[in-house]
Amino acid sequence: MNLDKLITISVAVIIAMSVTMNLNEIQTWIWRAQAKLIYESRTESWGSPRFFPRESDKQEAKTEKPERKSTQF
Repeated sequence: MNLDKLITISVAVIIAMSVTMNLNEIQTWIWRAQAKLIYESRTESWGSPRFFPRESDKQEAKTEKPERKSTQF
């Protein structure tokens, strides 16, 4: 679907809804959809950025590094 067709369809839907419904209710729907989109686009829900782990990642995970003590006073 081209962007031109999508824009045309969305404008037609908005005009049809504005003729049949209250504009305040349409605006409320838009705000809810925007809030839901912002909530779902949080970085917490993205998951791991690595889909294919490297061999070096597996080796580092197996070996434990000793903790260094801070030399600062």
